[in-house]
Amino acid sequence: MKISGSYKLPANAETVWATLLDPDALSASIPGARSFTADGEDAYEVELNIGVAAIRGDYTGRVEVVDQEPVTSFRLVVEGKGGKGSLKGSALFTLAENKPGETEVTIEGEGDVTGLFSRVGQRLLGGVAKLLMKQFFGGMRKQVQARVKAAAAD
Repeated sequence: MKISGSYKLPANAETVWATLLDPDALSASIPGARSFTADGEDAYEVELNIGVAAIRGDYTGRVEVVDQEPVTSFRLVVEGKGGKGSLKGSALFTLAENKPGETEVTIEGEGDVTGLFSRVGQRLLGGVAKLLMKQFFGGMRKQVQARVKAAAAD
């Protein structure tokens, strides 16, 4: 399954970069995140409750940030499993400050889903992936706005 998207965040590239890689901001923005614990440098153990339509499940996994080119790009590698299947994938995040105070984050990635989700929800997975990315970036937007507001107050 391929995923792609583009999202605009209301801050310069440095602020967006710092927010995207902040463990607290990630934890608050990942849909269904129950725990998000550091496991080495730029790597995290996660517990999620997530679902496709009526199929919902608990998952444990690992998220790792690799191939960092500060303020311009990084790759997020994700691996997880649960009672209803597993997921393995990666996505390249590219940041571009196209105008002052606004950074566009473009994502290109792919993932492999196995188990019940892939059998029952195959037709839905693309739409669900887009929905989850939209939720994630909605959370990140709030995190970026809070960071900009805090910087302006200092």
